[in-house]
Amino acid sequence: MSVKIKICGLMREADADALSAAMPDYAGFVFYEKSRRCLTAAKARAIRSRLDPKIKAVGVFVNMPCEKIAELAGSVPLDIAQLHGGETAEDIEKLKKLCPDLEIWKAARVGDDFDPKSLEKYKNADRLLLDAYVEGYGGKGKKIEDERLRGIDLSGIMLAGGLNAGNIADAVERYRPYGVDVSSGAETDGQKDAEKIKKIVNIIKSIK
Repeated sequence: MSVKIKICGLMREADADALSAAMPDYAGFVFYEKSRRCLTAAKARAIRSRLDPKIKAVGVFVNMPCEKIAELAGSVPLDIAQLHGGETAEDIEKLKKLCPDLEIWKAARVGDDFDPKSLEKYKNADRLLLDAYVEGYGGKGKKIEDERLRGIDLSGIMLAGGLNAGNIADAVERYRPYGVDVSSGAETDGQKDAEKIKKIVNIIKSIK
């Protein structure tokens, strides 16, 4: 099975056009107010409307009430909710009841004290995502240290953190994750770069 590709942090309608040309599997929309990529519901809808319908829309949330996530999921609309904060297994169950058709991903931050066994508490999520740990949300371009991933079967897990055209092929060939999640690595001067997006997607699609 080919490795899936998510380009996260769309901010402009032009970003949707770039993704529709390159055709990754997922597009990420951030709804975390402390992120520079945070979108309003209206802006997310405008970008989503320009996106090729075959690309699934992922909303990224950090400790947002489940009711608000459900509201945004229906409004944008979203295919997947990625929970990137301190959400619990109970939160996942609550969201599944509110949105039975919404796929739920749970992100785990991989830092010095990361214990792979801690992933078991999120077994009710539809998918896990591993990201480098920094204070706040997201890896901010930081790569997960290789030793943190040793012994983890990533075949069903999304891998994020510091991925770009220069290192993504090595990461995929080394760990064979379910998918890769790229944000700042697909940007130039803080904006999504259509050429970088195309290059990253082509690299992943060329890996057998």
